[in-house]
Amino acid sequence: MFSDEKIFTRNGYFNPKNDVIWADSRYDANEAGGYHETEKFPVSLMVALGATWNELTEPYFFLSKNERLNGKTYHETLLPFIKEEGDRLFGHKIWGFQQDVASCHTDGRAQLWCRKHFDFFIPKEKCERYTSRSEESGDKN
Repeated sequence: MFSDEKIFTRNGYFNPKNDVIWADSRYDANEAGGYHETEKFPVSLMVALGATWNELTEPYFFLSKNERLNGKTYHETLLPFIKEEGDRLFGHKIWGFQQDVASCHTDGRAQLWCRKHFDFFIPKEKCERYTSRSEESGDKN
């Protein structure tokens, strides 16, 4: 299983470098949808989801306004949820967990928790090696 987290805002996603409108004037660009207003501090929601070869976990919603993912919340809240969901999805089968190299994932407490509770776990040392190889080859995904 692997998991990831995402913040969704009321503003949606807007990347001014990629969302280009060709127009003769600023007025024409605005008429074609080129003007994007955004809130300075939009309402947001963080969601985590795990994926396996055959099914998705239930989503985990960070409901508190100030609850964000850091080493402590990842270790104390999200990892037990992922373990519970994995056991539900796989039943008695042996299963493993893979994560990326975000700072909360490579936190020492999180790594120790994963080694202790998952049947199979890819530690940060191996993830970093694969990440650096893909960066060297120019793979941005």
